[in-house]
Amino acid sequence: MAVTSPIAFELLNKDSILHTSMGVARAFSIETSIKTQLAVAVSKDDADKVADLNCEVLICEPSSPASLAAALKQSSPFDLVAIHDSQRPLTRTAQFHRSLEALIGDVDAVRPAASFTETLKAVTADQMIEKTIDRSSMLRISTPEIIRLSAIDFEGAGSTWFVPLKDQTKRATVDADPESLRVNSAAEIALMESFVHWQQTIAR
Repeated sequence: MAVTSPIAFELLNKDSILHTSMGVARAFSIETSIKTQLAVAVSKDDADKVADLNCEVLICEPSSPASLAAALKQSSPFDLVAIHDSQRPLTRTAQFHRSLEALIGDVDAVRPAASFTETLKAVTADQMIEKTIDRSSMLRISTPEIIRLSAIDFEGAGSTWFVPLKDQTKRATVDADPESLRVNSAAEIALMESFVHWQQTIAR
């Protein structure tokens, strides 16, 4: 679990967003036959906020691919790592299973993605609309990212994934569920709570 923002510690339906996301990860670990070890990656400043999670704590900068990779290198041994964004509390375990099932053959890294449906505009420095961006060239990336240990480039720096990947890594995407939304601000929590209600009462 990667905690990249303090928003993860805000309450959502009487529990923190982080705890809710961890609950999904725990459910997935129970449902799969693979031996699993839960861990949370968090900054040094927030380490005291995860003491009650009863799992391995990786002190790093989770939003930095190089820092997270270095922390994973020093963590408990693993063959696969599933990195879930702590700010996606409504992600279902089905999305975890879908990602894992795509990790077959020579595929070394998988993550969920969805088509981008909104209209995107490029604007200039003085806020003038410059052009419309082709939405077919965009994807909404979700989590978990499931990656083989052998595919992680521990000497790498930047990446569009949570950790740097080796150049030859074969990557794949699976369909992301629409409810796997990311909470980006405190203002979005009320909207997310309405989705929680929908999940619990209508979409069971």
